[in-house]
Amino acid sequence: MTAVLLFNLAGLLSFCLPLVWPCSVSIHPKAPVVPFGGSVKLNCTATCTNYTKMEWEVSFARDVEEGEGWISLNIKNVTEWTPQPLCLAKYKGSGSIHTRAVIYVYEFSTPDIYLASEIKSGHSERIICNISSLRVRDQISPNVNISLIRGTILLNSSYGQASLEYSFVANLNRDDGEEIICAAQVQVGSEVLNKSATRTLKVVASPYNISISTNHMTYQANTNIVMTCEAEGKPFPEFLWDLPSKASVGFSNNNKTLMIHSAQSFHNGTYRCLAYNMYGKKSAQIDILFQERSRSWIVALVVVALLAVVFTVGIFWYHCRK
Repeated sequence: MTAVLLFNLAGLLSFCLPLVWPCSVSIHPKAPVVPFGGSVKLNCTATCTNYTKMEWEVSFARDVEEGEGWISLNIKNVTEWTPQPLCLAKYKGSGSIHTRAVIYVYEFSTPDIYLASEIKSGHSERIICNISSLRVRDQISPNVNISLIRGTILLNSSYGQASLEYSFVANLNRDDGEEIICAAQVQVGSEVLNKSATRTLKVVASPYNISISTNHMTYQANTNIVMTCEAEGKPFPEFLWDLPSKASVGFSNNNKTLMIHSAQSFHNGTYRCLAYNMYGKKSAQIDILFQERSRSWIVALVVVALLAVVFTVGIFWYHCRK
């Protein structure tokens, strides 16, 4: 009796085991990230080999390879946005098991930075960063984060938008030569994709900080006078001088320096320096005043001469009275 019960139990277990511990199939990678038009290979494996058939169910042409306990699917050109290939293992009778992969298809173009090729210092300018192609499966506005960075400083950032703008007033000393980076991150499945673009700021400036220095503000005849015009700008300014009438001078240092040798009274007047480049001009001026030499010694000589004459006349008159 006991033997019969054990035999029946063994038969029942052998019938139930496939239901309690069925075979399983798995796909690797389970959720691949693939650019639109890219390729991907999926491998499907079964934990047991007593299946009658393994196959892929897909909506496009099959390119498969298979062996004992496995079957692979090679997609050379992913042109569907929401593919979910299904791997199926069929067993004797009508039993079957399956699993499905989710392919995260995306488009994510490198950001474009729109920026003027030359930016004038002191003027209001804009930097625009734009991602022209951005889509993840059926999400037209996926989880994207864009940041605009100048050097190490975060200028602006946005979340969920494919475009970002930053307005600023350009400064030659602060901005010229600085790198502008547009960094973008997109969540695709379980992965975070990163792309960035870089541009270098080129800032120009009309002349500024113009001044004139001289070794003599006032002068006497035959004095040597040197005047130097200083200015900043990008590109570096050129210089012109506006002179008093009849002034004869020399120039050096690309017209920055004006020299007067043995200055005379006609060099007296206003000297104006004009600094200019292709973006503007600015001027400064200085007054050089002629000062006659002091004639006090002539007055003293005349006084002495008169006193001598008076003294001589006085002596002569005294002797005449005797």
